[in-house]
Amino acid sequence: MIKHVPYASVERDRTLISSIGIDMKGLAYEAVSVIPDSMPLEDFSTAVVPVTSGKGVTPGFTESVCSILQHLGMKSFITQRTDIAGLSDALAAKADIVFMADDAEFIALNTHTSTFSDNTSSTALGYFTALKIAANGLQGKEVLLIGAGRVGDKMADMLEAEEAKVTITDIDPLKSRALQKKHIDFKVCDDLEKSVRNSTLILNASPGKIPGDWINKGTIVSSPGMPYSFDEEGLKKMKILIHDPLQIGVSVMAVWSASLSLYEPPIPIESPVCAEVIL
Repeated sequence: MIKHVPYASVERDRTLISSIGIDMKGLAYEAVSVIPDSMPLEDFSTAVVPVTSGKGVTPGFTESVCSILQHLGMKSFITQRTDIAGLSDALAAKADIVFMADDAEFIALNTHTSTFSDNTSSTALGYFTALKIAANGLQGKEVLLIGAGRVGDKMADMLEAEEAKVTITDIDPLKSRALQKKHIDFKVCDDLEKSVRNSTLILNASPGKIPGDWINKGTIVSSPGMPYSFDEEGLKKMKILIHDPLQIGVSVMAVWSASLSLYEPPIPIESPVCAEVIL
């Protein structure tokens, strides 16, 4: 899935515009609550550092992240060296934001403020915002949250703040109940099929398969879960499906990290190409 990202961003924009009336950049600005004119992404230089620790560099990952950032209008390059050496190259090149990922975390470090956005929070915020736009608001509406892991936990916070009526389901009942302890007004249902059959607004933060037979006609689904969860029958029944392998999460990360510099805008610089930088 990731290897196709550099060629798919334009199509992702078309799909988002047709389904919720906004492209990836617009969705990211909306999610972070920033006015586009107050923070042009073209003013930011970004570096993507390959990281080899743990399971190593995922093939195509750094190229995909770099491509997404360029699609947003940011200046972006991949460092020639990896890990700490790559970070030092990014800092030497005066990148405003440095993207790095290992097995545990994926962050966008703002070098001006020494603060960062992370992919878990950014993905949750992006897909929550997309569902909110698609549903014309979530306040008082029934929402099914599938998955009580890291992304689901962040989504739960956002749904509570939005005053949605939430049902949580997870393959591990202990996770559902642990999340409910933080959100006492949420319901829990341990039967995934029953939960899906009773829902028309779904935030899916799970990689589990959801058969099309369970989906109600006209359902709106916002689903960052990987691998892909739905079949053709489900797609035909849905009114809207918001899903991609990487773009929405990275877009929100980029805008979120850039927004940390609003009080000290970076100086515009020339744009390097999306290739390895040699210092």
